[in-house]
Amino acid sequence: MWQEWVSALVDWLYPPRCPVCKKEVHVHGQWCRPCFSEVSCVREINVVLGKLNYLKGAQTICHYREGVRKLMQRLKFQGRRRYATHLRWLIQQAQDELWVAAPDVLVVPVPLHPKRQQERGYNQVERIFQPWVEEKKLEWCDVLLRVRPTEPQWDLDKEQRRSNLKDAFAVSRPDLVAGRRILLVDDILTTGVTINECAKVLRRAGAESVYALTVASR
Repeated sequence: MWQEWVSALVDWLYPPRCPVCKKEVHVHGQWCRPCFSEVSCVREINVVLGKLNYLKGAQTICHYREGVRKLMQRLKFQGRRRYATHLRWLIQQAQDELWVAAPDVLVVPVPLHPKRQQERGYNQVERIFQPWVEEKKLEWCDVLLRVRPTEPQWDLDKEQRRSNLKDAFAVSRPDLVAGRRILLVDDILTTGVTINECAKVLRRAGAESVYALTVASR
């Protein structure tokens, strides 16, 4: 009962609002319909066309534009942790269309290098996805490591990204992934080089297959 009172008090003091236009909505994390319509686009990524050779399949939930872009940037670079809730709400709206999120998958987040995670204070991928994974009763496993620091990717072309990420990842517990179907999760897919490199080390560690799910893609 007291939790309901606390929730009601929080809603009264801080009414739920759309993170983009600030219009009042019903629950915290929710987007208003017009802002949601601007970005929502659940779709399959063509892994063959994208030369993502180590992926069996991939899906993304939104276009990387408008509100999604702003929220991700604020979450990653300005410490605005609350925006993870709004990005997770997008996943919840799309979950019935996510064929990659099968009940038997092992969900693995794309990691940050320890130094970068210490500077940021958190891995944004974990803050977005882990509560949703728990709600869906899927299995979460931080088995990927980023074993060397890499340059920021946004100013690099695809070949430079490949070189930048070569041998940057490792699997800490191959026994946990051997024979398993893996669902790699990340915030954004651009060229797909990061996801594919992660999938490569998971396959080499014995994973049966690797799928990918991202909040957004360009």
